[in-house]
Amino acid sequence: MTYASTRRLILGGGVAVLLLVAAILFFRRVDTVEVLAVLLFIPVFLAAVIWNLPGGAIGGALASAAYAALRLDAIDAVGGGRFIGLLTTRTIGYLAFGLLGGWAVHQLERSLEKLDIYDLIDDDTKLFNARFFLQETDLEMARAQRYKTLFSVAFVDIPASAIDALARRKRTGLLLDLGRALHGAIRTVDRGIHARMGGVHRVAVICPETGPEGAEIFRSRLHEQLASFLGGRGVKAELSSTAITFPGGDHELGRLRGEFERVEREEHPEHPRPA
Repeated sequence: MTYASTRRLILGGGVAVLLLVAAILFFRRVDTVEVLAVLLFIPVFLAAVIWNLPGGAIGGALASAAYAALRLDAIDAVGGGRFIGLLTTRTIGYLAFGLLGGWAVHQLERSLEKLDIYDLIDDDTKLFNARFFLQETDLEMARAQRYKTLFSVAFVDIPASAIDALARRKRTGLLLDLGRALHGAIRTVDRGIHARMGGVHRVAVICPETGPEGAEIFRSRLHEQLASFLGGRGVKAELSSTAITFPGGDHELGRLRGEFERVEREEHPEHPRPA
């Protein structure tokens, strides 16, 4: 869940709770000013969620001033001495609510952004995602160059239209099952990746210590397995597949990485991949 969606959820839930509390007080015939005092927590809450600590502080101060204005007639009638304690309590409550709320939201924002930056799991299949592919191929290329080893990448493209034509629930279940099926069909050292790339769902597998012949055999088997899996689910699709070995297929791997890089930028526009 991104921070934007989490913030919307917090805003909706918080405002709903405050409105419910105010409604309960109203129907219990509590003093109207005190019902309005509860409603004044709403702008403080909104300011804290949207602008964090500064917003919460300013919102709390403004709510305190608004509450004092609501009590102005009563203060004029009976004097301010009887209301000093109440005004002080309300002011402390608004400021504490704004400051603590703003701090808490700021901490939540930082935590969710950190999770977003280092998120390596694809939501649809629970396989690894585009960011992981880039990081892992960085590592494998460095290892291959340093230790004179090699690795391969095999991938299969599934037309998105074939999967998108399914009802939402079936589509969700199919992609999750696809991830589980792939995970069970590869070696422990291999890493399965899924990414939606425009008109295709791309399923890729990074195969360490695998040369061109082994990569081609694996590509053929992966192609057949995915075609059989989709056919068994009633999905008719014309698949395409490719195997690339590094070193040797440097240009092809660079082009493939560029495609995953575009997906990564689209998925995390505010958080570029860590170096």
